[in-house]
Amino acid sequence: MGIIGLSESVEKVTEWLEECSKHIPGKVSKNPHPNLFMNFCGFNIEVGFKSEIVYGEAYCRKLNNSDISELLKSNLKQHELIPKIADLYLDEIKYLTQNKRPDVIICALSDEILSFVKESDKIEDDTERGKDSSNIRAAQEVNFRRYLKARAMKYHIPIQIMRDKITSAGSGMQDPATIAWNFFTALYYKASGTPWALIRKDFAHSSCYVGISFYKSLDRESTQTSVAQIFNEYGKGVILRGEELGMKKNDRIPHMSEEQAYRLLTKSLTEYFTSIKTYPKRLVVHKTSNFTPDEIYGLKQAAKDKNIFQIDLVTIQASKIRLYRNAEYPPLRGTQVNLDKKRHLLYTRGSVPYFETYTGMYIPGPLEVRLYEYDESSNLICEEILALTKMNWNNTQFDRKWPITIECARNVGEILKYLRSEDDMQLKFSFYM
Repeated sequence: MGIIGLSESVEKVTEWLEECSKHIPGKVSKNPHPNLFMNFCGFNIEVGFKSEIVYGEAYCRKLNNSDISELLKSNLKQHELIPKIADLYLDEIKYLTQNKRPDVIICALSDEILSFVKESDKIEDDTERGKDSSNIRAAQEVNFRRYLKARAMKYHIPIQIMRDKITSAGSGMQDPATIAWNFFTALYYKASGTPWALIRKDFAHSSCYVGISFYKSLDRESTQTSVAQIFNEYGKGVILRGEELGMKKNDRIPHMSEEQAYRLLTKSLTEYFTSIKTYPKRLVVHKTSNFTPDEIYGLKQAAKDKNIFQIDLVTIQASKIRLYRNAEYPPLRGTQVNLDKKRHLLYTRGSVPYFETYTGMYIPGPLEVRLYEYDESSNLICEEILALTKMNWNNTQFDRKWPITIECARNVGEILKYLRSEDDMQLKFSFYM
């Protein structure tokens, strides 16, 4: 483990890592449901993850307070300041990767640094009144987290950005045990561990799951670019960037041509084979937009060329339909309703018998699952979507709403837009978490 931060932050982090090697009791709640807040088993070689964190003084790189203070007191605009703060971390990331080769590097942010970067996803508006400032505003947008992750990819080691204040969780934050579960699950996955996997009854017929999405460039001037995320049952897979798309004037939703769909999936499956050393027997493709005939033909042809003859093309969107049950709480998580042969409602959030309650703050809404082409039953396809909501190891929340194929897509696109043409693009999801 490598650790980068101000001296005080490094001390806090190392002390907290030691504390988290031991059992942490769950939150004591007035809520009558005892299973809501679980204790943390401790990150050690005896239980749970059965692993330990190894680091030493040579793996801890301390930033100078004077360097940070000088930057924060400068007259630089926020969009100019963010990259310079990130560069201080990037210099140390470069040193660690060239001299120590840790599995993961923690970048700890102090409250002082955090106060300058936590709002960096908002765009400064110092343009002249009355002018069309959309392009100027877009050029000024710099998100620290996304910028740092994008620039650090060329060093080929995943990073974990953390606030040093999580080491002493206060009001408005998650309880210590929940923080530990989320943090160490992500850390374990980034170090190439597999926290958990989908349950498959027949491993002779392996499946893989592809999410296809689109994102705009940072300046918002270029057309949409396609991205594919492909995972197997163990969460192993690759991230691929596709081609820029031309937008039609009468359709603001991006779509691929037949050739673009073919090339994107062919490239994804080739990289998947390089990583996993086998092609799947079955392919499931998820999108949030409807499939066009050109996309369907291109995707199916790419699959057939790799001798994959089972393919399910599925659109997943939020639905405005709501169901109600004769009980105190909302519909159960996993509730499925068939609207017709190809349209289904699926509650990926809802009441959970194990918790004896519904854990959300608002009325849950189902997903609408549309089957454009399918060889498996709708029940199995919806069951897999439900299972894939548990495959985002950046958060151990029991009931995420979106499957990893869709949730990953959003994270990937937001980081990819910060990559320059000369930057290396990492294929593993762990670099985008």
